[in-house]
Amino acid sequence: MAVTTVGFAGPDVRSDVRVTLTDSNDGKIVVSSSVEALYGDSIRDQVRAKLSQVGSPRVDVFIEDSGALPYVIDARLEAAMSQHLAQPLLPISPRDSVVRAHRPRRSRLYVPGNSPKLHPNVGLYGADCVIFDLEDSVAATEKETARALVRQTLIHVDLGQSESVVRINSGSLGHQDVEALVPAGPSVFLVPKANSPEILAALSTQLDQLGSRALLIAIVESAKGVANANETAKSTPRLVAMTLGIEDYLADIHATDKGAADWANGMILNASRAAGISPLASVTSVIHDDNQVEEFARKMASYGFEGVGCIHPRQVGPAHRGFAPTEEELLFAIQVVEQYEAATAAGQGVIAVDGRMVDEPVYLRAKRTVAYR
Repeated sequence: MAVTTVGFAGPDVRSDVRVTLTDSNDGKIVVSSSVEALYGDSIRDQVRAKLSQVGSPRVDVFIEDSGALPYVIDARLEAAMSQHLAQPLLPISPRDSVVRAHRPRRSRLYVPGNSPKLHPNVGLYGADCVIFDLEDSVAATEKETARALVRQTLIHVDLGQSESVVRINSGSLGHQDVEALVPAGPSVFLVPKANSPEILAALSTQLDQLGSRALLIAIVESAKGVANANETAKSTPRLVAMTLGIEDYLADIHATDKGAADWANGMILNASRAAGISPLASVTSVIHDDNQVEEFARKMASYGFEGVGCIHPRQVGPAHRGFAPTEEELLFAIQVVEQYEAATAAGQGVIAVDGRMVDEPVYLRAKRTVAYR
C-alpha cells in the first residue's frame, strides 16, 4: 500500500499543512484542523476538486492543517499527487512575465522556497527583488514540494513593487524548475553555479522554447566560473546581472580568508560592466546591526556594484540607504545633470561645476546618482 506525505504540521508549525495520500478504495477525506468546524467542508471540497483534475484516483486523503492558506493547501496537494501518481504537477493557466531589464536591484531578499509562513507578507518589506530559493535552503528530498509551493505563491501573493525572482537548482534539476515555473510568470530566474557561458545559453534556449520573456541573473561560484566571467557575461541577451557566490568560491580555491574573494569580485564587476549588465555584490551575514549593513552596502556601491543580497527583511532598509547618495552628492549630481545637458544643447562638450571639470563619464555617473535618490 503506497503512502505519500508532503508538507508539515504540528504545534510548532504555522501556515502549513501536511497532506498524506494512501492507496484505498474508500476515498475518504479526513481533515484535522483547529478551524475544521468553520472550514472543514471547504477544505474537503478543495481536495475533491484537485483529485478530479487527475481522474479522482482511489486514495484516502488525510489533511493535518496548521493554519495554511488555500493556495498552500493547493500546492501541498499538487505535490503529493504528483509524487504519489508519478505525474507532472498539474497544468496552470500561463501568466506573462513582467520584465524590466534595467531597474534598481539594490536589495535582493532571499526567501526559503519551502517555508509558506514567510511568503504572504514578503512584498511588504520593500526589497527591489524577492528571491524564492529552491536551491540551498531546500532539502534534496523537498525540491518538488518547494517547486509546487513557489509556483502557487507567484500566482497568489502580491509582491508589490518587488521583482519576482526564483533561484533554481543547478543542472538538470534547474531545467525542471524552469519548466514547472515558467507558467507562473516569474520575472527572473537566478542561476546558481553559472560557471560557463554554455549553462546560461542552454537556459536561454529553454526559455525561448517555452515562450517565456523571463530574464536571467548569474551566480558565479568557482575559480573556473571567475575565469569564464567575461564570456559568461555575454552569453545571452536575457542575462541582466551577475554576482559572485563568495562562500562556494572560497571553498573552491581552498581559501579561509574572505579577502581572497576581492580579486574575484573585481573580475565579476569588470566583466559585467564590459558586457553592459549590472554587477551585484554578494550577501552580508550581519543582521542585527543596521549600521554595519548600511556601511557594507555603501562600500559595495563605492566599488561600482548596484546591489547587495539580503538574508533577512531587516537588511533591506539599510541596504537601500547604503546605495542612496548623500545630500551633498545628490545636490552636486543634480547640478551636473542640469548644467551638462544645457551645455550640450548649446554645443559644448566639457564644462565646470563648482570648479570641477565635467565631461560625459562624469555626467553619466551623475545621472545614475540622481536616479537612486
